[in-house]
Amino acid sequence: MPGPETVPTIKAYKYTKSTDEIGETQLSQKAAKDRYAGIVHAVALRSLHEVFEADRRGLIRSISLELGTETISPATGRETYVPFAAVAVDRDSFNELDLSEIVPAVTLQHLGAVVSKNPHGLAPINPSGIRRL
Repeated sequence: MPGPETVPTIKAYKYTKSTDEIGETQLSQKAAKDRYAGIVHAVALRSLHEVFEADRRGLIRSISLELGTETISPATGRETYVPFAAVAVDRDSFNELDLSEIVPAVTLQHLGAVVSKNPHGLAPINPSGIRRL
């Protein structure tokens, strides 16, 4: 998925009549972190949903998903993969969810996912703790 630098950090635009200019109001650092974490959570759940939904014949019984981004490591200067979330779920458990009423972070926790505490800061997870179905 795209890295945190691709997510807009503008909170609002404001027109100033006296100068005839449009100014920007930036998100707070906490709001930017929360926005990116929310995107990670939503993309993970949406990816699971799309795969199960596309499999109309029900051949896919379970999914093991790892979600992350490619970035340049400040330590090595080389491109590296940073995992943000890992989850495994079977079709029956996922179909029990009412996706119109969920909070993505809580749902991932309910499914036993391992999720980065700070994906905006490129904090990786250790996906070895996730069960593989």
